[in-house]
Amino acid sequence: MIEKLITRLDGVKNMGHGRYTAKCPAHPDKSPSLTVAEKEGCVIFHCFAGCPPADVLAAVGLTFADLYPENPSYHKGQRSAAFNAYDVLKCLAREAGIVTLAAAQVSTGHPLTAADADRVALAHERLRDAALLMGIRL
Repeated sequence: MIEKLITRLDGVKNMGHGRYTAKCPAHPDKSPSLTVAEKEGCVIFHCFAGCPPADVLAAVGLTFADLYPENPSYHKGQRSAAFNAYDVLKCLAREAGIVTLAAAQVSTGHPLTAADADRVALAHERLRDAALLMGIRL
């Protein structure tokens, strides 16, 4: 799956053990600031200039769905861990934080911008999807 991303990047350098650096496509990058790796079948990447992951993917014509498996795998009736639990909790905490900040802003009488409302809707969708994967209906 990592090939879907690294083949669309410029300045890709193999750092060994399935890790790469490249120029970030989401900003005018003069030297590689993007790291890309594949862990347990999932692509992870980070722009050290601070570009949001969705912007990085959009800049190369991809979405998260292009990089992550649709369904977790199951073995003998038990679900295998497709993602590291710490990473999942960290992501969920970030999404919950976005919703919390938006609620605080609205509660003080400050309306959300259209971009903020869209980001809150995405956070809600991600939190709902995570709950559904755990068998919790919101």
